Amino acid sequence: MNRARGFDRYELHPRVLERLPSLGFRRATEVQHQVIPLFTQKKNLIVEAPTGTGKTAAYGLPLISRLDFRKRSTQALVLVPSRELALQVSKALQSYFDGDQLKVGAVYGGVGLAESFQAMKASPHILVAIPARIRDVMAHYEWDFLWRDIKFLVVDEGDKLLESGFQRDFDYIRENISGRVQVGFFSATISRDAESMMRERFKALRTVRLSPKQMMRNIRFSYTRVRGKREAFLIGLLTAQEINKALIFCGRREDLYGITGLLRNCGYKAEAYYGNQEQQERLNILRRFQEGHIDYLVATDLAARGLDIDALPAVINLAIPEIFDYYLHRVGRTGRAGNKGKVFNLVASDKERFWLTNHHQFIDLPVKRLPIEAADMSQVKTTEDEKWIKYLLSRGKRDKIRKGDIVGFLIHNAELTTDDIGTITIYDSYSTVDLPQRAYTLLSSREDPLKLKGKSLKIRKYQIEDQEKKAKAVRQLKQDRKKM
Repeated sequence: MNRARGFDRYELHPRVLERLPSLGFRRATEVQHQVIPLFTQKKNLIVEAPTGTGKTAAYGLPLISRLDFRKRSTQALVLVPSRELALQVSKALQSYFDGDQLKVGAVYGGVGLAESFQAMKASPHILVAIPARIRDVMAHYEWDFLWRDIKFLVVDEGDKLLESGFQRDFDYIRENISGRVQVGFFSATISRDAESMMRERFKALRTVRLSPKQMMRNIRFSYTRVRGKREAFLIGLLTAQEINKALIFCGRREDLYGITGLLRNCGYKAEAYYGNQEQQERLNILRRFQEGHIDYLVATDLAARGLDIDALPAVINLAIPEIFDYYLHRVGRTGRAGNKGKVFNLVASDKERFWLTNHHQFIDLPVKRLPIEAADMSQVKTTEDEKWIKYLLSRGKRDKIRKGDIVGFLIHNAELTTDDIGTITIYDSYSTVDLPQRAYTLLSSREDPLKLKGKSLKIRKYQIEDQEKKAKAVRQLKQDRKKM
């Protein structure tokens, strides 16, 4: 080990040092090497470093090491802009400590206020939270003890949390915590306006900036000029470059449905991932993508922030974003933690080519032209039996249905293996599952009634448009309950 970057040179808790080798932490990354000593010295920080450079550990390791484990109270507040990031950060922080002394809690939307209140009332040493959720809980429950012992405030994706939609909730929290709190803002991109707002709210902020070029040297960038439909070039790219797994970013949410359907029609296991899905379904989809059961995740910029996907080999931009921050967050999903990655850009206009050129001038890394032939879509479409489609099953949690019940039913009745069965999400009154078309054909042709755990079962196609309608209905129900 290079002792100059070995973690034993830093003032970290013994239980943290014991834990790091099992996590694969042998040598501090550049951002960790710069931040850990400053955090330990009680400095207030603004840290700008590209995604995948180890920012969570940069603040997490010294933060945990400075907690008072003799107290069972919330001593650190980590603010994040999304549920995905809240879950990811809380899991990471918990993993940095060897033992059960450390308690980390998470508070986010998509669950009942009572559940969030209980997570806060449990007084975890570190609370990872979405600011608006804390404000909502405090409006319904009195829990002034939350603020009593908070000595550390970390704002992850700090630029996002100072946008207009988050400022009020962030300022509510800032006004409640002690003026002696140590603060750190961490993000891949921090604009001048965002930095000005940070400095208006907190004094004596030291800045640590790492260049994207230094941190993204493991990524190979290329672009393909598109003449005609992007979909044909996407299939041509997947085939020519033998891309077996990728995160595919769309320019508009409306494009998600068409791209996901196209990939499924071609026999690929693809899922759409966007903000209007129910949280449970998004988590299930992400887990299966991590585990390799889904080939392609077709996403909006929701997935550009906070998703830490292990060893993701490729990112594909179906459209080039005009805003540099969006591009940087997207491409930072690959080439993380020392792994190699590739970014493929489909450029359909001179305007997009101009944006891409500007982005890479900032990154100071080359983007090479990659000639790709558009696929003949009439040739690549698979047979109807191999189409990958989402289905709705008429039984759910109320019927005490579990995933194992659905898997067993499909193996026994549809002649499938576990590899043929896609994402399963179980709701109160129904369930959804991704299957090849041939499974539905076989099940719908059976003469005897379908039964699951002894109860009659109906199955029908569940289109992506149905997901959107369901998500809207759930959001409306939550709004109606708040008004009551």
